[in-house]
Amino acid sequence: MTPSTGRIRNYLLLALVAALLALGCSAYGAPALPAAVGSWNLSIETPLGTQEPTLVVGGDAGGLTAVMTSPQGEVEGTDVTWADDGTLGFTAEIDAGGQQLRMVFTGTVEGDAITGVFATDFGDMETTGTRVVE
Repeated sequence: MTPSTGRIRNYLLLALVAALLALGCSAYGAPALPAAVGSWNLSIETPLGTQEPTLVVGGDAGGLTAVMTSPQGEVEGTDVTWADDGTLGFTAEIDAGGQQLRMVFTGTVEGDAITGVFATDFGDMETTGTRVVE
């Protein structure tokens, strides 16, 4: 081995060690994603029959977002909360025939299932859902 190839080899080894250290340090202590993050096929029992929107929960331990999509359109959730016990909460405002309807969701995520209730001025609407496996 010549002195120049030895130096190149040492630089490459040093670069590899630095890259591995940086990768290891960036993952160390990183908070786990909340179990609610992902896409969910919901089934909501409403006075007008069963509705089946898709709920997409995004974000990380620092804050979550919630978006419900159905044939009637897309609604962004507000005041999204997550607790370590698996409780998810958010508020959605939808247009119900020209009238604004406030729906407050409180539910629990267990594995690939979600159960809960949307509280509204017209009563509670039982909700279940399953995670969309991609």
